[in-house]
Amino acid sequence: MTEDESQPAMNPNTASLSLAYERAAGAGRTLNAVVALFSPPAPVPAGPLHNLPVAVKDIIDIAGHPRGNGNPEAMKGQQARTDAPVVAALREAGAVVFAATAMLEYAAGATHPLIPETLNPYSLTRTAGGSSGGSAALVGIGACPVALGTDTGGSIRIPAHYCAAVGFKPSYGALPTDGVEPLSPTLDHVGLLSDTVSTARRVFSALTGLECSDPLPAHPLRVGVITSWLKAVELERDVADAVTLAVETLRAAGCEIIEVDGSIFSKLQPLFDDILLYEAWQVHGHRIRADPEHYGAETLRMLRGAATVSREQYDAAMAERQAILPDSEHLYGEIDVLLTPAAPFVAPATTPPSDTAKGAAEGMFTSVFNLTGDPALVLPCGWSRDGLPIGIQLVGPIGSDAALLTIAARIEALLAVPRRSPIIP
Repeated sequence: MTEDESQPAMNPNTASLSLAYERAAGAGRTLNAVVALFSPPAPVPAGPLHNLPVAVKDIIDIAGHPRGNGNPEAMKGQQARTDAPVVAALREAGAVVFAATAMLEYAAGATHPLIPETLNPYSLTRTAGGSSGGSAALVGIGACPVALGTDTGGSIRIPAHYCAAVGFKPSYGALPTDGVEPLSPTLDHVGLLSDTVSTARRVFSALTGLECSDPLPAHPLRVGVITSWLKAVELERDVADAVTLAVETLRAAGCEIIEVDGSIFSKLQPLFDDILLYEAWQVHGHRIRADPEHYGAETLRMLRGAATVSREQYDAAMAERQAILPDSEHLYGEIDVLLTPAAPFVAPATTPPSDTAKGAAEGMFTSVFNLTGDPALVLPCGWSRDGLPIGIQLVGPIGSDAALLTIAARIEALLAVPRRSPIIP
């Protein structure tokens, strides 16, 4: 793998549909990233995303296509009668929904044994991550400039970190989850994986009607860091070095680096499992009791474990969450953006199941922002010694999506991370 600075990021205005189909049908299928390819409509409606090729995670309704959910039985199920609202909005804006992308089974943190895991565009011996790995991989190989994903604990941002993509989880509810298979309704988010922050901003604006052109602050950019997170024992050396270098690069560029107290997140984080597991059991418990063989063994194990969380535990966790959330907003009072690692390690060989120690560590920097609902974005910040991507996470207070996208674009430009060519089989 060599640095390739001669190939600029794909321009969304001239994104080639033929290239999208060619790469998705070739390298995309080789990476196990593609569930289905769809013919473009004729003619494509005019709009701000005219002819933009967009892939959609196979957990979101696409009219005429079954909601596959990373499960072989579901992939053969009833076709969706209508598009999910977020897909309909893409089409109304002129985008071409050209592919459904592979994912972990029911977005629960494990693959089904009959469905191969999506491979990483930068190493065919590593995972693209989950659960939105197919979307991240297609963006990573340049098949499309943007893809839809979902994120309940990091499922957009972690694959972005693994695949050198931008991963944007908007504020809770900013993009509708109607027509999307739920996992944990109070934590589920729909969001974007894209080649650049500019693309994410353009597509998010088209989907929401928000202008998304907030000016940068008049003062030097104030970047908050949580020192204990930057020194976490779980951080691999290459990740720690890359994140530290990103912070120092921003400092040298005139940004003010401000240490903030992250203890509020330490209070929130223990609530995540009780909320996620209880809600996941409400979604899947009936089917598990009736037809446990529907699920792969690892997914079944994790979901059965969810049955142990009582309603009393859930109610207590939700009450504590609501009590803490107002205090979490105060953290942003003296900063413009919070900067954290995206994940503690580079892409592993396979996605660690979420009920294992490594699986829990994988989401240690991301899942708390599903509890807060704050918008969070991952963008590339460097490369490991063996050529694997490394990302940083940027976070703002809930509702600050436009401002976060503006700040992220500035930080992306200041870091100026060299691009490298993916391995396109």
